[in-house]
Amino acid sequence: MPGLPLTITPGEPAGIGPDLLIQLCQQQAVPHVLIANAELLRQRAGQLGLQVNVQAWQGEELCAAEPGNLWVHDVALNETVNAGLLSVQNAKYVIDCLDVAIDGCLQGRFGGMVTGPVHKGVINEAGLAFSGHTEYLQERCGVERVVMMLATDSLRVALATTHLPLRDVAATLTQERLRQVLHILLHDLRSTFGITRPKILVAGLNPHAGE
Repeated sequence: MPGLPLTITPGEPAGIGPDLLIQLCQQQAVPHVLIANAELLRQRAGQLGLQVNVQAWQGEELCAAEPGNLWVHDVALNETVNAGLLSVQNAKYVIDCLDVAIDGCLQGRFGGMVTGPVHKGVINEAGLAFSGHTEYLQERCGVERVVMMLATDSLRVALATTHLPLRDVAATLTQERLRQVLHILLHDLRSTFGITRPKILVAGLNPHAGE
């Protein structure tokens, strides 16, 4: 939604996500709110040798972010983070950050969300069911079908299945599933990407599908 800030979650706190956020915020960018632990960001900025100004976001309207300025909705960690050392104790932190961002989007406080990389194995080891961002967003938003798209300036690739063992793909694909994916894809190519007459090619699972 125009005029609303983006929200960004860092993903795994011991991974590269917090570093990417800090480096991104060294550039002037569109208004954004980081959903993360404020002290973690200060610590990692120090390790990277970068200056940051962490400010608590209280729901106020934001202009374009000045370089080094981080507007943060603070989320508590369960355990001190050491970069590169994974801990199941902070798996809930990862989900908490996602929940805050999703709730903010659903409530109209954010115009969209960007997610940092997570470690699904650590989340699952902590006893939390999580197969990927796409499926988690589907569950939290209560929708029947979501579509993951990989996009460049000239090519968009929409996936009919996600996060499945290859042996399960053929049994999962159905005419109805493909119809739903294509319907969502067609709508968004027109409404979001501004392509009035999209050209959609469907890759065949069977190598002889084109014969």
